[in-house]
Amino acid sequence: MRGVAFVVLFGIVACATGDAVTPANASSELREWRTADGKPPSKTEFAAVMAACEDRAKTANKSDPIEGCLADYGLHRVQ
Repeated sequence: MRGVAFVVLFGIVACATGDAVTPANASSELREWRTADGKPPSKTEFAAVMAACEDRAKTANKSDPIEGCLADYGLHRVQ
């Protein structure tokens, strides 16, 4: 449980700084994404994936769109 709390907290801090990637508005963006099984991700899942994508962008010094990273982690935008 502490690990999940850390990832969520890290995601919030990473969104606040937002240097490498333009952070998504979690409240509206969450409804626009689906997991591989077609269900919307939970807030915790979405925050963890966002944090992982932002961390990946910072370590690779990339400013690629976040959508590609989210797709790499199994989230797809609702069409």
